[in-house]
Amino acid sequence: MHRILLLILTVYFIAGALYAISAPFLEVSDEVRHYAMVEHLAQGNGLPIQDEALNQRILDEERRARRPLTYYAQEGSQPPLYYALMALVALPFDRSDHAERVWPNPHAKLGRADATNNWNQLIHAPEAESFPWRGTVLVVMLMRFIGVALGAVTVAGCYALGQMLGGPAIGALAAGLVAFNPMFVHIMASVNNDTLATTLSTLALWQGARLIKDSAGLRRGLLLGTLLGSAALTKASGLALVLVVPTFVLLAWLWQAHQARLPLRAMLRQLAGLGAATWLPAALIAGWWYGRNQLLYGEFTGTSMMARIAGAREALPSWQALLGEWDGFYKAFWGLFGAVNIPMDEWIYDALEGLLIAIGSGLLIIAARWLSRRGWRSDMNAQAWIALMLFAAFVVALAALARWTSLTLASQGRLLFPVIGAFAALGGLGLAQLGRLILGERWGWAGLGLVVALALLTLLAPFLYIRPAYALPQRFPPDVSPALDQQTELVFEQQIRYLGFRVDTPRQRVRPGDVLDVTIYWQGLKQMHRNYSAFIRLYAKGDVPVHVLDTYPGGGMWPTSLWVPGEVIADRYRLRIEENVTNTRLSPTALWLDVGVWDFTEQRFLATFEPSGRPTGRQRYEAAGLYADQPVSTIPAGPRLAQVVPLNARVEQQGDALTLRLDWLVTDDIQQDHTTFVQLFDQAGSKLPPQADARALGGAFAPRWWRRGDRIAGDIYTITLPADFAAGAYILKFGLYRADGARMAAYDQFGGAIPDAALSLPVEIIR
Repeated sequence: MHRILLLILTVYFIAGALYAISAPFLEVSDEVRHYAMVEHLAQGNGLPIQDEALNQRILDEERRARRPLTYYAQEGSQPPLYYALMALVALPFDRSDHAERVWPNPHAKLGRADATNNWNQLIHAPEAESFPWRGTVLVVMLMRFIGVALGAVTVAGCYALGQMLGGPAIGALAAGLVAFNPMFVHIMASVNNDTLATTLSTLALWQGARLIKDSAGLRRGLLLGTLLGSAALTKASGLALVLVVPTFVLLAWLWQAHQARLPLRAMLRQLAGLGAATWLPAALIAGWWYGRNQLLYGEFTGTSMMARIAGAREALPSWQALLGEWDGFYKAFWGLFGAVNIPMDEWIYDALEGLLIAIGSGLLIIAARWLSRRGWRSDMNAQAWIALMLFAAFVVALAALARWTSLTLASQGRLLFPVIGAFAALGGLGLAQLGRLILGERWGWAGLGLVVALALLTLLAPFLYIRPAYALPQRFPPDVSPALDQQTELVFEQQIRYLGFRVDTPRQRVRPGDVLDVTIYWQGLKQMHRNYSAFIRLYAKGDVPVHVLDTYPGGGMWPTSLWVPGEVIADRYRLRIEENVTNTRLSPTALWLDVGVWDFTEQRFLATFEPSGRPTGRQRYEAAGLYADQPVSTIPAGPRLAQVVPLNARVEQQGDALTLRLDWLVTDDIQQDHTTFVQLFDQAGSKLPPQADARALGGAFAPRWWRRGDRIAGDIYTITLPADFAAGAYILKFGLYRADGARMAAYDQFGGAIPDAALSLPVEIIR
């Protein structure tokens, strides 16, 4: 079985290297803040004293992109062990380019799992961050690989915990659940104090389990206390283990001493010695930090001040509200990459949720069987005490996280990684129990299949999710003419040329909540030293915005200061349509695309010009159709046009206004725009002057967006009759024609072509 652990570690190291090089410089979670804290100490500064007013001023400047991200923010409230050790790692290297490398993206969508662009926190210059690494980039990459190594120690510790609970097979399952958790690898391959906190906490759980299983010696107690104190000096979550692990070690030892009928005085003496050996080193290592917090902030953990720096909630949420954040919490445990804004596919989360249900079911079966045994109270063995210790550690950590996330928006399952050893060991135990119940002795093959599946997911995730999120836009030579749906040729202050756009969504149709894929084509006309922002708006009828986006080009990855003059840039966006768009108010409708350029720092729009140099205002272009109704499958018989059938056609007269009202049923996709004509004829077939030509639905939803099965309701056309128009019987004819004048063919109820390509309705005009 040790060979299996070696194989798991080998694959884990490959995955760790992939994650370390896939995420751009300081883009993992709060990595930029963690490194800023390392740099603060490496420059010889002392431990920071948190100041809310200073924090707010600096954050405001960062949001306006007027200063680099060199401020440690809430990470200045974290215990210092990890940062101090990494500062020692950084000292030998030249890091003078730190401020230059950490310029913020002011449009970053941090913590947004629904983001379709602007995943990046920073602006990245490819030549400065490419291999061979140098400067601050080299230091960060070195720290990432140190984190990968710490993760390997954690995986080995999880294997050991699982083995203590149920043997090598359980150990292998436990190691696989950790090594091939994509989010675990992502975090371990980053600059983050969770890397050291997770490793130390896992080793502390393992050492506690050894003390329970083998013997509670003072030397091992000292080692446990050292690990616990170090974990608490790395992250406040380590305090939970300082309470839980020694308590269960002492309880297990007391139980064993009671079973061995050890004299009371000897029991108390050894109990006091073991407790002192465990808690005293922890207090000596980490106590000063928590005493400092008490003196500075009036709270020994310092978490209230940390929450205010990070951004406190306006009010304490109810437990129902916290449960409502489960989706993001759960996803951030398994894989919500980048700045907690790059999700995996939903079906993967569904499958992993099934895995959690399987683990829980197996553990419930174990607990029920244990409690149903006679004399279970007197039959507590080492495995039972270890399982209780792991369960208690996980529950206390979860409760502490619930308190923390009630203070600030931090519902992220990855914050449970310091107790991932407890999760993995118990998870392996639960899966094995359920597997034996369902598959018998063949459960091991199912466990192997699960580990292989998780390994494949972990290895593929960087290529499927992380790297594409940070991909640079395609760029072409100046002489390339891209295929466009709409050519615009607008110029912004002789610096940026907007060539046009192409819609890549199939059928160019969306519903509320869908994503419209649009590629915008730019060209830089000269070298720019400022980073201009693009504003991209989608409007429905009535000038209602259904998507609003402000961004640096390239989805935030290719700001204008990096453009090469003359290059054509294919800038692709996934524009999510607002889900609260109501059918009755907006659908169906065309969607108009409005694109411009502005200076985010100075809050100034760049003037727009036509290619001739003449000033022009903002321009909107029809880009797609929004339609929310369900398609109609039944096509009624009767007169029709080639691609549409009129339904409920009727003519109404009110004074001098003659109004045609009808619905359209679309029988085939219409790709070109059409205009509706409505004309009056006398009984002899002569055309009369009054007529109406208009686009459907007042121009709000042109036929070019109509697709097979659509029912276009409420189309209205009005003819104004002359005051002296005679009363009597007339014929109203209507149909559709293209921009070149060609009419859409019309057919009678038998399928015969109507010569004038117009459908007819009798009209009785009353005067």
